Formats: sequence, structure tokens, C-alpha cells
Amino acid sequence: MPILEAINIRKSFGKLEVLKGISLSIEPREVIAVIGPSGSGKSTFLRCLNKLETINDGTIKLDGEIIAENAVYPPEAQLRPVLKKMGMVFQQFNLFPHKSVLQNIIEAPVCVNNVPKNEAVETAKKLLSDVGLSEKINNYPCELSGGQQQRVAIARALAMNPEIMLFDEPTSALDPELTGEVLKVIKALAAKNMTMIIVTHEMSFAKEVADRVVFMDEGNIIANDTPDKIFSKDNETPRIQAFLRKFEG
Repeated sequence: MPILEAINIRKSFGKLEVLKGISLSIEPREVIAVIGPSGSGKSTFLRCLNKLETINDGTIKLDGEIIAENAVYPPEAQLRPVLKKMGMVFQQFNLFPHKSVLQNIIEAPVCVNNVPKNEAVETAKKLLSDVGLSEKINNYPCELSGGQQQRVAIARALAMNPEIMLFDEPTSALDPELTGEVLKVIKALAAKNMTMIIVTHEMSFAKEVADRVVFMDEGNIIANDTPDKIFSKDNETPRIQAFLRKFEG
């Protein structure tokens, strides 16, 4: 049974239709890389999955529970526990600038999940160790590099113990030399069988880590296949060939 199902998702901003009836199912422990040109609807699709954007049509289910059915959402009290099963990591980190690294990580578990503070602190320490930032526990975001901030953002999302992680171009705001440290953390999550959907422009990373690659263009899913088939020089889809040529050399 799929852990996440998106069926016939449509999303418009005014007269601009950004998602044109796309469908995607994700199995538990799968890693899905979503690639495609800028403006193809990749980030909007991700934001629709966890209701950061509301959809105009379609159905979204997580673990068989309804997030939206025919674009109708359940009451907030019913929906909130379902949405908490998804962790989200953004392009721009979105850390609280006035809170320390530790405070950023324990805020949601303590305030939203009612986890005892001492328990949340222990979890935060373990997660910071996992992402290689134990020594930064009392620092503030302004004292960290972009790569370090993004690793803290990943730890913060994991602190809520999500069933699935959504990554919206997690390295796009980073200098090339900082990208590797973030991708290393995501690779480690893949090795631990975390279910993930990753919108990315890192083609070699998508090829290495993803179980499936979804190619989006102009609000549609053009291809949904294994990395070997998507990135094959024998791929017969001209639009994908033209896109991938930009990353050669």
C-alpha cells in the first residue's frame, strides 16, 4: 500500500494553471527525486502535499488518511495529526533567527507534540550528532554557514519523527562547496530507509540516491521511471534529453 498518494492534482494561481492534473504514488522507504526546468511546478506540487498550498482539484492521502478529497479538506483538528507525519525542508532553511540551534530543534516537539523538554533535548543532541553539528548546539543561525543551517533544518524536521520527508531544492541556496555536506546527510537518511521526495537540480545525486525519478514540465509529469532509464543516453523523450544536456560537461 502506498504511503502517499496524489491523484489528479490541479493547482492554479489566478489564471495560471501550475499543476495540470498530476498523479503520483510513493511506497514506504522509497526515495523519489523530482527534476525538471524551473517553473515546471515541482515546488508547488511539494507544497500541495502538506497543505502549504491548497489544491483546486484532486485527492491526497497519507497512510490511507485523507489530506484532501476532491479538493475538500477535513476539519483542522482531524487534519493536523496527519500533516505532522510529513517533515519539510525548504530552500532557505527557515530557522528562527532569535533561537539557538537547540531551541530551533526542540520548539515543535515540545510545543506541538507535547514531548517533555528533557526528552526533546536528548533527541536534539542525537540528531545534531547524526548531522555532524554537535558542537553548534548553542550557536545561533547567524553564526552558521548555509550548509550548517540546512543541516540544522533537517535535524529540526526529523525531531518530529516524520514518516516521510519532503525536500524542496535543499541545496539551491548553497555555494557548491557547501552542497556536498547537505547531500551527505540526505544520503544517510536514504541508507536508513527514510521515505523521501526530493525536488533537486543535482542530477548526479538524483541518479545515485533515488529509487525513481519524476520529470516534470509545464505542470505535468512527463516521465516517472528508474534513474537508469531517465538518465540513459537512449532516453527517447526529446524534452528530457534537452534538459539533461544542460548538465553535461
